[in-house]
Amino acid sequence: MDRLVPFLWLWLLFFAVNVLWALAQAAVASTLGARPVLVDLGIGPVLLTGRLGGIVWAFRPFAIASAVGFTEEPADAPKVNRLQQLSLPMHGAVILLPWVTQVAIAMVCLGATEGLHQFVHGFTLPFELSALPGRIERLVALLRNGELLRVWGLLSAKLAAINLLPMPILAGGQFLLLPWRERYPLWAGLLNLLSVLVALPWAVYVAYLVVTTIF
Repeated sequence: MDRLVPFLWLWLLFFAVNVLWALAQAAVASTLGARPVLVDLGIGPVLLTGRLGGIVWAFRPFAIASAVGFTEEPADAPKVNRLQQLSLPMHGAVILLPWVTQVAIAMVCLGATEGLHQFVHGFTLPFELSALPGRIERLVALLRNGELLRVWGLLSAKLAAINLLPMPILAGGQFLLLPWRERYPLWAGLLNLLSVLVALPWAVYVAYLVVTTIF
């Protein structure tokens, strides 16, 4: 049972990061005139769903990601993506500002200097494979010692940095592709596929390290 506790805390902290990101994006978009139609908290099968404030909220079991949807499908009209009705700068703000919120959370949890430091060094995290086992061990040790605020800050900083990398499946790539937002070119689709092929093995390796470190 003791070995399951770190998994529970990791799930809760990942869920907290994803919920706050989703709420931040929904708030920023609504403020700028593009109210979301759907907020998915987590991924996987829908466990609970409901409508609040004109938005469909869905709770899913796996807390590794969330999504905010802006595409409405009228019965008698073509699909409309509300984000594409915004100007490019406003659309860019909807993409980037939620991750700025995560950096701010990291600065609150870790202190301003260390929060920024962890965020900046998070950009190199996916490329330093040899350092990952030691970093996972230290993260698990913090969980076992009950330093949840610190872990929350670290996750917020690192996930913000990773999501701002220039890959089409991530926020950084989406921001760079804004000039082609109405119709992505073929090369963008190929880059997206390549990004998935690169990111998936890395994510599996990280999950493997977490499981083996805890057990």
